[in-house]
Amino acid sequence: MKKYIIGLDIGGTKTSCVIGTKKGRILGKSLFPTETQKGSSQTLKRIIKNIKELLRRLDITLAEVEGMGIGAPGPLDPIKGVILNTPNMPGWNNVCLKEIFSRKFNLPVILDNDANAAALGEKIFGAGKDIGDMFYFTVSTGIGGGLIIGGKVYHGASFDAAEVGHTVVLVDGPKCKCGKRGCLEALASGTAIARKAKEKVKFEPSSLILKLAGNSSSITARIVSQAAEKGDELAKQIFQEAGRFLGIGVANVLNLINPQMVVIGGGVSLAGELLFKPMKESAKKEAFGKTYQVCQIVPSKLKDKVGDLGAVSLVFNKYRRKDGGHS
Repeated sequence: MKKYIIGLDIGGTKTSCVIGTKKGRILGKSLFPTETQKGSSQTLKRIIKNIKELLRRLDITLAEVEGMGIGAPGPLDPIKGVILNTPNMPGWNNVCLKEIFSRKFNLPVILDNDANAAALGEKIFGAGKDIGDMFYFTVSTGIGGGLIIGGKVYHGASFDAAEVGHTVVLVDGPKCKCGKRGCLEALASGTAIARKAKEKVKFEPSSLILKLAGNSSSITARIVSQAAEKGDELAKQIFQEAGRFLGIGVANVLNLINPQMVVIGGGVSLAGELLFKPMKESAKKEAFGKTYQVCQIVPSKLKDKVGDLGAVSLVFNKYRRKDGGHS
C-alpha cells in the first residue's frame, strides 16, 4: 500500500528532505546546507543520497511511496517541473527537477513554488483548515506569497501569481535582488532587516545589536529580534519600520483579493508581536475598511514545519485540473 510521501523543501540557504504521511505526520527528516555556490548538480546528488538514507533508516521501500512533492524558490514552471531561474539560487537555471527525480526514483513528482507549497500546507494541515480563500506570506531571507482560492492554489497565467515580495511599496526605495527598487522584499525581509541594522549600528555603536553579533558582518534578523526583545531602541525601531512596510503589503493583498485569512510565516514571523503589532496597525490604516474587518491575520500554525508539510501536501492535493491545466 502506498502510504508515504517524500517531501523536499529546497531553499537558498538550506534543504530539507522528509518522509511524511497523508495525515501530516513527519516520520523522518534530513536537513543540510544547499550550498548553491557548488552548483545544482552537487546539491541534487546530495538530496538523492539523503532520500535513500532516510528510506533505509525508516525501513520504507519505494513501492510504499505515493510520490514526491518539491517546494522551491521561483520563478518556475510547475507543469513541466522546471526551476527557470531564481535570484536566491544563482546558477539554478532551467533545472528540470521533475525529470531528474522521476527518473531516479520512478515516482510521480510535483514541483511548485515554495510559498505556494507552504500556503497549501497551511490550508490542509494548519491555520487555514476551514478557510476557502487565504493568502500566505513567507517572511524569511526573502518574501514570498501563496494564494488559495476556493481551497486551491492559484498560479496565474505564467505561474507567477502571488509574488508579493516583488510588489513595490516604496517608489525609489532600496534595490532588490530582482533588479527593481522599493520591493516589499527589500524593505521587510530578514535580509532587509539585517541590512538596515548593519547600516544603523555604524552611527550607534553602543546598540545591543552589535554586542550580540560581535561585529557588524555577523548581524542577522534574529539577532536584531533578540536585541529588540531585550529593549534595544534601535532594534525596536528597525522592526517597527519593517512591520510597517509588511503591513502595506498585507493591505494591498486585502484590497486586491479580499481573502478570509492572511497567514504570516517564515523565520522573521517568529519575532511575534515585534513584527505583528506594527504590521497590523499599518494594514488596518492602509486597507479598505471592510477588507480588514473580515480578514483574520494570523501567524503560521505549522511554523518551522510549514515547508516540509507544504511539500508533502503537493502530492495528494488535487489542485491541478484533469485537462492538464492549472488553477
